[in-house]
Amino acid sequence: MAKSQIVRVLLCSLLFSISQIMQGQTIRWSGREWKVTRGGMAGVAKGDPANVTIDGKGYLHLRIAKRDGQWTSAEVFTVEEMGFGTYQWIVEGDVYRTDPTTVLGLFPYGPVHKKGADAENEIDIEFSQWNKTCHGCDADFTVYPATGKRRPEGKSAWEDNFYVDGGTLTTARIEWSRERIVFTLMNGAKAIGETSDVIKTETYPPASFTGDADIPQVTMPVGINLWCFKATPEKEQEVVVRSFEYAEK
Repeated sequence: MAKSQIVRVLLCSLLFSISQIMQGQTIRWSGREWKVTRGGMAGVAKGDPANVTIDGKGYLHLRIAKRDGQWTSAEVFTVEEMGFGTYQWIVEGDVYRTDPTTVLGLFPYGPVHKKGADAENEIDIEFSQWNKTCHGCDADFTVYPATGKRRPEGKSAWEDNFYVDGGTLTTARIEWSRERIVFTLMNGAKAIGETSDVIKTETYPPASFTGDADIPQVTMPVGINLWCFKATPEKEQEVVVRSFEYAEK
């Protein structure tokens, strides 16, 4: 091949790579393809793909970092959509004691694939002190209603904010079915189907709930994000997610 042809091939390859980056980066992790957010996302710091890495053990690292004088966050979403079943993340580190502005979200979320609007079709486990606005909480379970549904009390979401004293390795689990959603946090790394060392568990709808439970009924991609609520942290933050698993119901 002539030198000019080699240069053209290399240039085309470079332009293709740049195009792919501009259109959106993807990674392969925990046996699935994930899109990495660049730019707009929850909170006051934009997503930067440089804040998403996978180490030699296959663990996912998400960072909040200051780059060129600006704070940036991290977010990934599965390309695949999933429905009723068990969703489970194993998270390394003391996520209960991060900077008060930091939020770690683990969640099926429909609107990213145009399955409803924001505040619809979302099921969350979040670790955060919400910038000290939630009166001592460090985590929460949340269910946003199915598209077009409204709760009897007029709120957009059912939410349970709470304080727990967890360890440095947490299994976070969502069991989602047509009629109910069970949230569970456990100390240590657990297999799907195993329940022990429970830190906190909650079922939606609770026994006291009246009216339509309006649980999301559509398949959704799964998101993991580390972001800044209303302010930026005092120093850079990092969370390690060892794995994500999904078992279809």
